[in-house]
Amino acid sequence: MTENKKVNKAYPNDFKLKVKRYYERSLESKKKIASKFGISNRTLALWVMDGEWENKVILREIQAMYETHGMSINALSKKYGVSVNSIRKFKIRDKWEKKKIINEAATVLKDKLTTEKMGLFLDTKKEEVKEVLKQSLENLDLDPVVVEAIAETSSDELILKAMNTAYIKKQILFCAIVARGELIKMIKRAGNKVKDNISIIVAAEKVSKLFIDAGVSLFGKEQIQAVEIQENSDYRQMNISELMALANTDDNVN
Repeated sequence: MTENKKVNKAYPNDFKLKVKRYYERSLESKKKIASKFGISNRTLALWVMDGEWENKVILREIQAMYETHGMSINALSKKYGVSVNSIRKFKIRDKWEKKKIINEAATVLKDKLTTEKMGLFLDTKKEEVKEVLKQSLENLDLDPVVVEAIAETSSDELILKAMNTAYIKKQILFCAIVARGELIKMIKRAGNKVKDNISIIVAAEKVSKLFIDAGVSLFGKEQIQAVEIQENSDYRQMNISELMALANTDDNVN
């Protein structure tokens, strides 16, 4: 009799929504969930049946993270509060493949456009990768917000991997050249002002370090040291007059 009263009891919609959200993100038994919210097993069973609730939401998210980010089972267990044994069981049952989705999406980045013009098309490429990832995640029927979050972080990881050593070296050299141009502008503007001269010396040291780092990155430390022995043109060794002369003879800076 008590059981029937609990079934017939009217529950607020916000309470039912709370139970639904918990149910969909939990792998606990119906009995345990019903007890947690103080409702009967039958009431919960009816709500699940009438509303077509599924408690696979959390499971799909875990699978998505496994197949995109390649997180370990232990890491997934900590992140989602689901036991290692449960995750391992579903992984085997549903044949999850580690990094399956991310590897499929990675093929988008394997072309000349990526290696030669990454800087110009980075945003376009990222959106292209995200779309491929979203298509691969469709069969898991995840919440759109979750899909967007996973696609965003996964595409970032792929883009970073695609920015190979050659691309990174080019960016280091580019930064060094830009810094040198700004340094020469500073020298031209400063004249003989002592305060500005101190700033220029500090800036010159930083620019010099940028070029040294770029050189080591491009050619290796041993070759850079050999060149330094033959030709000592380190900005740090120049005085203000020499820096001024350098600025005045540079025709490439407007």
